[in-house]
Amino acid sequence: MEQEKEPQKSHFAIAEEEVLSWWNEKKVFEQVLKKRKNGKLFVFYEGPPTANGMPHPGHVMGRCFKDLFLRYKSMQGYFVPRSAGWDTHGLPVEIEIEKKLGITKKSDIEKFGVGEFNRLCKESVWKYKDEWEKMTQRIGFWLDMKHPYITYEAKYMETLWWVIRQIFNKGLLVEDYKVMPYCVRCGTGISSHELAQGYKTVKDKSVYVKFPLVRHRAEERVHEKAKHKAVFDEHDDPSVREYFLVWTTTPWTLPANVALAVHPDIEYVKAKKENEIVVVAKNRVSILGEGWDVVRTMKGKELLGARYEQLFTFLTPDKDAFFVIEGDFVSATDGSGIVHLAPAYGVDDMDAAKKYNLPILHPVQENGEFAAPIPWRGVFVKNTDEAIVDELKERGLFLKEEIYEHEYPMCWRCDTPILYYARKSWFITMSSLREKLIENNKKVNWVPAHIKEGRFGEWLTQAKDWAFSRERYWGTPLPVWRCDGCGKIDVVGSVAELGERSRLKNRYFVMRHGQAMFNAKRITETSGRAENHLTKKGVLESKTSLARFAKKYRGVIPDVIIASPFPRTQETARIVAEYFNIAPERIVTDAAIAEIEIGVFDGKPAKEYHAYFSSYEEMFEKRPPEGKNLTDLRARVTAFLRRIEEKYSGKTIFIVSHEYSVWMLETALEGFDVGESVAAKKKKGDDYIATGEIRALPSARLPLDDNGFLDLHKPHIDAITFACKGCETGVMRRVPEVCDVWFDSGAMPLARAHWPFAQTKNNLAGQAKQKTKITENIGKHIPYPADFITEGVDQTRGWFYTLLAVATALDMDVPYRNVISQGHILDKHGKKMSKSKKNYTDPLEIADKYGIDALRWFFFVVNPVGEPKRFDEKDVLDAQRKSVMMLINFGNFLKSYAYAGRMPAKLPPVKNMLDRWIISRLNHTVAMVTEAMNAYDAQTAGRHTAAFLEDVSNWYIRRSRERFQLVEDVRDHKAASAVLRMVFEQTLILAAPFIPFTTEKLWLNMGKKTSIHLENYPVADKKRIDKGLEYDMMRIREAASAALKARAEARMKVRQPLGMLTVSGATYKITKKELFRFLEDEVNVKEVVVDDALAEGVWLDTTVTPALKEEGMMREITRHIQQARKDDGLTKKDVIVLRYCAEEGVARVFALWGERLMQRVVAKKIEYIARDAMQAPREIAGDDYHVWFEIQQQ
Repeated sequence: MEQEKEPQKSHFAIAEEEVLSWWNEKKVFEQVLKKRKNGKLFVFYEGPPTANGMPHPGHVMGRCFKDLFLRYKSMQGYFVPRSAGWDTHGLPVEIEIEKKLGITKKSDIEKFGVGEFNRLCKESVWKYKDEWEKMTQRIGFWLDMKHPYITYEAKYMETLWWVIRQIFNKGLLVEDYKVMPYCVRCGTGISSHELAQGYKTVKDKSVYVKFPLVRHRAEERVHEKAKHKAVFDEHDDPSVREYFLVWTTTPWTLPANVALAVHPDIEYVKAKKENEIVVVAKNRVSILGEGWDVVRTMKGKELLGARYEQLFTFLTPDKDAFFVIEGDFVSATDGSGIVHLAPAYGVDDMDAAKKYNLPILHPVQENGEFAAPIPWRGVFVKNTDEAIVDELKERGLFLKEEIYEHEYPMCWRCDTPILYYARKSWFITMSSLREKLIENNKKVNWVPAHIKEGRFGEWLTQAKDWAFSRERYWGTPLPVWRCDGCGKIDVVGSVAELGERSRLKNRYFVMRHGQAMFNAKRITETSGRAENHLTKKGVLESKTSLARFAKKYRGVIPDVIIASPFPRTQETARIVAEYFNIAPERIVTDAAIAEIEIGVFDGKPAKEYHAYFSSYEEMFEKRPPEGKNLTDLRARVTAFLRRIEEKYSGKTIFIVSHEYSVWMLETALEGFDVGESVAAKKKKGDDYIATGEIRALPSARLPLDDNGFLDLHKPHIDAITFACKGCETGVMRRVPEVCDVWFDSGAMPLARAHWPFAQTKNNLAGQAKQKTKITENIGKHIPYPADFITEGVDQTRGWFYTLLAVATALDMDVPYRNVISQGHILDKHGKKMSKSKKNYTDPLEIADKYGIDALRWFFFVVNPVGEPKRFDEKDVLDAQRKSVMMLINFGNFLKSYAYAGRMPAKLPPVKNMLDRWIISRLNHTVAMVTEAMNAYDAQTAGRHTAAFLEDVSNWYIRRSRERFQLVEDVRDHKAASAVLRMVFEQTLILAAPFIPFTTEKLWLNMGKKTSIHLENYPVADKKRIDKGLEYDMMRIREAASAALKARAEARMKVRQPLGMLTVSGATYKITKKELFRFLEDEVNVKEVVVDDALAEGVWLDTTVTPALKEEGMMREITRHIQQARKDDGLTKKDVIVLRYCAEEGVARVFALWGERLMQRVVAKKIEYIARDAMQAPREIAGDDYHVWFEIQQQ
């Protein structure tokens, strides 16, 4: 079977990739940033994607829009740094690992091991990193991918903790028992903004259920009649039963029913059929069907307090239940007008339960299955509806069922139906900030504008408390510690604060061995050679250090001395033991604190080992042959410390080790990452710790991963406990939840800058008491707020909201000034794009076929940015023709026909009316494009640019062709060339943000040495805008279109000259009569006259005189000869000899028009020869003539 060949790339794609290579080679992006460094800052936030999923067309479109405005602002002179970011936490990552491991429930993760599970999650988030970076580069999105913010990094998470601490201090973070959306598959609650992303249209079975009223004994009936004004039991026939008719779409909640709700002001009726009476809303009686008679009408308030029988008796309530209450949420627009309440499974139900002190029956387990004693235990609740309905039918409590089509929430991560489920969770009380959210939103410019008060604004008016915690694993742990004794809660706001609260069990001092023989020789020795003893200097400096130690730490004596097994550390340890009168046999030897293994470099000059690495940073990853790297060493020494912590408690421990081992151990205990560890080494100089030097190790107990690096994730953070300040005996333990992953991205303006830790020398966030106003004037310290962000419309309930929510909760200024909310991309039939449906092509394949610039242009101009885009390749091709091809053809014309000599640096005064018009149109277009781009209206800006390109191509160049091709006036040709070159250059710069590859290629083709993206964006010269001239030229073109239409209707070819065109003065109102020559040329008439009395727009005289016919014939012949030149690959510099054969009448025309023909076809001479003397004759067949010709290059 033949291997399928990869489709060939188009020359457009090849040219773009050449530009990409040139950008990378010349570091153009870096040049742009450097040039604009001193410009006004323009702040952009990159909404972080997750790299464990492939980029799709929506991501491509979004990044094209981002790049468009960032290039534009940069060319305007702004400094536009743009850092990438990665969203690395959350259930999508967990679910992928669950699938990989075959895990189907949370308990399996616990069995597998949370640490290993999270390690796999961390690896997984980079699965498609290369594809994301390739896509980003290919579409031309300039983004700093080398220095991204990463949401799982400790510094990022530390800021998240700081934000949570501030929110907690404001009283906004609370733990509550609420009904919340809950995913049984993922085993966690979800927030309202997450819920909004997963709705699907479903068909469920809805049922009408009869709740029997309580039957009273005869002596009780009088009392009940008085209480309810004889609403019930007014008959004495015991065979007649009364019921409340209740409609529900969730039959599975019926076993948890504790009350019914009616609206006090709605009218209800009692309807009777045979021996049954049902209570139902008056305007819903039609649902009963035939045969029911209304016997009584009453208001809902008359029903309050009425009691009914428990529908299912599986559960026993611990409070009074099963009576009618008031509910203002009840309506009679659908259903029966009576609502059944199961407080554990409905928000309104729970509110009513709290108000009326109702019991809460909760028979559903966290996995969504019924628990005992429900007979359907072990079955997912939504799968029990049929069984529940069957039982109701058997008991005569079922009236009817209907199929109910509605929107139902699904988990946006795993597509499992959501249950509303009562549980304890942590919330940020955003409902208390609703008015502030709305006020902040007023400061934002939304594109499209209707989002502000519409989709987003309406969402804010209903802002619910943020379900902030998740009972999951791979996420930012909630920094809440609770005392297991008194229940006191503390929120930790920094790593420093955590270290202050949680301490190591022992006190540690570390000492580097004294100078050894190989140290003196600057030779590496990491294998413990017997001959490498301490020098005299080494012995002396060890004793001197001990004396200093004793003076500084008076009375401190080591309980334990632990030494590396190498001779030099053993000898140093014995000096320590002797100094403190400790028996040498008490020295503990531990190979875990030996020096780093350097493999083949052992015993060689130290400089050879260090020369093997390009930097200290590389030493953490790269291993020398047969050796280990610094990460291996760090893992070894921190594992040693964990072991010692388990073995000893309350001891003073002396560790005698080596420079690199001490370096790794100390920086690990400080919580330093690689960069900070390297900085610490460089700060110390050649030796991180001098030979013989003694230091106290940090005492903070921080969560470290297996490699010894700070890791705030589970399970490491869960091992950190500390004493409670509120009681004497309690231990503070972290609550098990992690934060909503949307919080990670919502706090990114602060977290990506490691606020406030990177900005404050005094580490304000590490102090126990923090200033809540620390976020005032934050824009002076970090890039805040964003001047511009853009993502898909779904982010109005996601990132856009959480950014605003976090800022509002912290009393900060609005986090963004301008937001573009993009519509979704659909297939050409208007359906959602889906891999499974195979209804879309990979955008990079489209780029290979048409070039990415064509795709970018399509995105920008096809329709307004907020509307859904129907993607059809034909539209991409059309976009290519109207942008890329027009610019390329413009450039080709300039190269072929413009004056090639030296041009003036400044455009000389322009006299030609057509030149003045195109200059006016250029400046007017620049003004309109700038206005639209400043309003973040890409479509309008793109369409103005496209209209100008059309003006240049289909009017200016068309009407200037003879000026450039015939060059009858050299001075005019130079002037026209100067205008054309200036217009082309400015047009390229104008279009550069839209189609960066094509404009760059054409720019370089002009001989430019630097990138077009280093140019300043054009600024309109208002003095050169002549709106009167533009108006008149527009009317001239409209008249030309009407005249050409008249030609077509008369079946008169344009190449056939005509005598006169009459235009209506009343219709076209052209003030500049000198423009008529352009109309004459376009329509090919000898004269244009204006007639104010002409009723129609134009009148065309179609009389063809012999002279006009001859001229038309020669135009047709000229066209054929020019085409022959083109077919033969000739340029305007190539001179030809034209030979022809024709009948006598046509030959006379050749003689008459010969000189003009020679000029037009660049011929040295014209010769008449016999047809059979021609080698390869070409034929021209006119209406009543034939010409044969051949051309020969001179």
